[in-house]
Amino acid sequence: MKKLKPLASLFFLLLIITFVSACADNEETSTSPSNADENNNETAIDNEADTITLRASSGITSEHTWHIGFFQPFADTIESETNGMIDFEIFTAGELVPLGTEFDALRQGIIDISFTLMPPYDPQRFPYTEVTTLPLLVSDSKIATKAMHNMMHSDRIIADGKTYYELEFADKGLVAFSNPPSEPYVLTTTNQKFEEVDDFNESIRLRSPSRVHEILAGNLGITPLSMPVTDAYDALSRNALDGMFLSITDGVAFGVNELLKHTIEGANLGHFVGMTAMTQETWDQLPQEVQEMMTKAADEIIYEGANVWMEGTVIGKEDNIEKGGEYTHLNDLNEKVKDHINQAIVDTWFEWIDNLESQGHAGIEMAKLWRDLLVDAGASVPQEIMEIE
Repeated sequence: MKKLKPLASLFFLLLIITFVSACADNEETSTSPSNADENNNETAIDNEADTITLRASSGITSEHTWHIGFFQPFADTIESETNGMIDFEIFTAGELVPLGTEFDALRQGIIDISFTLMPPYDPQRFPYTEVTTLPLLVSDSKIATKAMHNMMHSDRIIADGKTYYELEFADKGLVAFSNPPSEPYVLTTTNQKFEEVDDFNESIRLRSPSRVHEILAGNLGITPLSMPVTDAYDALSRNALDGMFLSITDGVAFGVNELLKHTIEGANLGHFVGMTAMTQETWDQLPQEVQEMMTKAADEIIYEGANVWMEGTVIGKEDNIEKGGEYTHLNDLNEKVKDHINQAIVDTWFEWIDNLESQGHAGIEMAKLWRDLLVDAGASVPQEIMEIE
């Protein structure tokens, strides 16, 4: 055989290099539901050899209890169990999507999964989840987590032949998993102490995390100001707020402990629940085994997250006390003040129920479901609430 001339040899070598590079590129494709071709049913997502990147948003910092106790363990578990086939690109502290706007971001395809879908921030579209923020007598994150987990899986009909999950999430094209509910909310202030009933007055402005807390504030006789918790530090610093409804655990996470000086504990002013969610369309693009892994991980890690919340209460209280905070138990208050708070708790339940019923929602059925699940899990609610039929 004749030898190739030098130029011909070089040309042949370049062809081989080009072919090998093209093959390598095809073998290292990374896909994301956000970038999938909507008109092509045979997308690269269906190829289990590819990496599926899920763009995830969290409106809170990586130091928050939810991130430490649920979001990161959930992502790590899925990445590990899928041998890297699923990869989470996580944006925290509202870096990509501001807290409270995740629902629209999911529908617009800006993100694939939200770790902080906040139904209580959006009661017009999510009227039922704020039931978890109703005040109680005795509960904690473990109790509320068990009740919330059971409510997500409950087959009890709430309205129109549908369950809570169907009404709140499935009907909106969402697949959702509950984050572990917060520790009980407390009433905490910068300067004001509540030693007499008259100390509750409209000049006292408290940050309200939900519509339920606005009702509660009204029943207590103080002024609620609705704002995301991420704005609270600035408002407290400028004396635009006199205090907050807040879980003791969150005092550290949001850096407000140095500003909060007086806290009433022993009165459970509700739990706050957020959701980890994605659209049904994105969910359907995931392999079935990945769906099963996610469901299993969410159902298990939620209880581990509850433990992190409860440990955080101890840490948060100690940190607040070191910074000059003081705590008064409900039972140590003036008897009239104690009765005032307890009556406000009862009145808030009935007012919330009436509000939902007036809007055409099943307020009574939703309240009874949450009450029953709480009591089954070990919580205590006022006798007037137990008597609701």
